[in-house]
Amino acid sequence: MYTGTSTPLLRVSNLNVEYSVRNHHSITAVDNLSLEIPSSGYTLGLVGESGSGKSSLGMGIMNSIEPPGRISSGSVEYNGQEILKIPPEKLRAYRWEEVSMIYQSAMNSLNPVKTAADHIVEVLVQHRKTPKPEARKEALKLLSQVGIKPERANNFQHQLSGGMRQRVVIAMALALSPKLLIADEPTSALDVVVQRQILSLLKKNVRERNLSLLFITHEIAILRGLVDHIAVMYKGAIVERGPLQKVLDEPLHPYTEMLLDSLLTIDEDPKNNVATSTEKSASVRDSPRIEAGTNYCKYVGLCKYAFERCKVEKPVLQKIGQGDRLVACHKYA
Repeated sequence: MYTGTSTPLLRVSNLNVEYSVRNHHSITAVDNLSLEIPSSGYTLGLVGESGSGKSSLGMGIMNSIEPPGRISSGSVEYNGQEILKIPPEKLRAYRWEEVSMIYQSAMNSLNPVKTAADHIVEVLVQHRKTPKPEARKEALKLLSQVGIKPERANNFQHQLSGGMRQRVVIAMALALSPKLLIADEPTSALDVVVQRQILSLLKKNVRERNLSLLFITHEIAILRGLVDHIAVMYKGAIVERGPLQKVLDEPLHPYTEMLLDSLLTIDEDPKNNVATSTEKSASVRDSPRIEAGTNYCKYVGLCKYAFERCKVEKPVLQKIGQGDRLVACHKYA
């Protein structure tokens, strides 16, 4: 955990995100979650199964939760400025110029009547007021940097492969030189070869631009070589955080242990260490629903280590030992 005294690049404090459902009820996607990105160049993988609230956290950081969802409480500070209260024009600049997000399935949402270059030109013209001829030159340069040749810049969405569409989306996200890039499952719809190419591209740009990266995924295996730190999310809360390799070598939380134990490699390239996985253990979807604010461990129904305290007291994320490991589990209290 970051323990410095200077203002972190991003600080999320006690964030709660809810979604309204039928009969005036709501479900909690992000439950009183706190997280910090301390500085430029900090890379963090956020891992958890579908339904754990990862995407909602990313959209909460962008302040882009739309109805029936809402941010019910909490704070998102960027360089000390509260993002949840800034006016629309400043929020628009924040979303592109400071923090940029590659949304899940974004490659399928490109405008079908615009070329690859047009998408980037539009970003540069609208945000920087760049003249169109200059914006087009910059767009071609950006596309080239993500591996799209100039002769493909005038292609429309239907003329591009899934991997190429994802490269366009990445170029758009990088167009205004943000300080923090949030990537939400950017390779989930791609085959393993293209996945490797996109991950390599992201790693290259993060390193060369000194970007901070929040990479959201359900596959722990693809984080190797991409990020230095990891946060494990379960039912809207972070249950473990620490240096990636330490967490992989010695998971502390029972849920992290389950995720690693359930990895079943079915197609792995030893050159890139990218693997697909399947779940063979009990998961977030199998566990009973627990509402926000309940005073017991959310994982108690599935945990092989559960004891009486777990049923009556909710564990909090806390530092373990002298290192930089954090875990929310009564085993270590």
